[in-house]
Amino acid sequence: MSYFKDKPLISTRTTSHVHRPYGGVADVREIIDRAAHVKVLVFPMSLASRLVASELACPAFYAMTGDAADGSVPIYLGETNCFSRRLGEHLADPQKAWARLMFVVRGTSKEVRFTKETAAYLQFWLTHAADRCGVMKVVAGCPPRMPEIDPLEMPLHERMLEDAQRLLFDAGVTAFEPAPAGMPQVDAPSLSPETADDAESGPMEIDVHLPPGGAEFELRYDETIWARGYPANDRFVVAAGSDFRIATNPSASPVTRARRAALFEAGVLTPIPGAVDRMRITVDIAFPSMATAAKSVCGAHVDSSKWRPVDPTQRPVMQL
Repeated sequence: MSYFKDKPLISTRTTSHVHRPYGGVADVREIIDRAAHVKVLVFPMSLASRLVASELACPAFYAMTGDAADGSVPIYLGETNCFSRRLGEHLADPQKAWARLMFVVRGTSKEVRFTKETAAYLQFWLTHAADRCGVMKVVAGCPPRMPEIDPLEMPLHERMLEDAQRLLFDAGVTAFEPAPAGMPQVDAPSLSPETADDAESGPMEIDVHLPPGGAEFELRYDETIWARGYPANDRFVVAAGSDFRIATNPSASPVTRARRAALFEAGVLTPIPGAVDRMRITVDIAFPSMATAAKSVCGAHVDSSKWRPVDPTQRPVMQL
């Protein structure tokens, strides 16, 4: 079956089924792909208090969406080892009263286990996909964490992530996919001088080997984030071993979000045992300026003043 001329096959073909167990159109729906290891249940939050708890007392990744405000739709992304319990907690939280729709991603069979770690893996990568796209406004909750996954299980988790993202899109969640090429775009808002400088100041380079060109600097942010950097030629290098904050503030510019997403996708960030708010940078990364380096590391609209020169006379000296 071919509907368009010269349209290449860009990936494996898929088929999604939409089941409406109670009829209607915008009511309860379940999106299923017989070849996938996950499925998506969608229901209005007005039905949440009537949920049969035993049916969804399982690990799950979930998304709550609300009505558009200030031009964007809010979305909350979470994970849990017992969805029905977590849903009850959200219903009792007045700060979640804005939610209108619930999307629940869970496993399809006992043969392929969908665990809390699976849910955390989906939350981690889908949160950063939503931040990168900027189509919906991510409502801050607990910072997503990258769980420790057995390398032998990683291909399965990657497949589940791909399936979940596709089925959520079919369910109506557009937060993770940019608009198709050729679609009309809303005019971008005008950039402040600082943001414009970021956009025009040059690319970010990953895994560089540049000799220091001057003093060494340290950055501290939010009491837990620490980074080390140094100028090199006309760049500023953030050194391997520095912290990288996982969460991204709503104030971060699209340029900052794109740089952070590129670092996640490049695989140069590694989990820190016991830390849920930050990861570790494993290679040297060159930024156009100290300000863009600070924004990218902190995931916030900060400036170069976060970097402070290191006083070499204050370093501890080991007596041999």
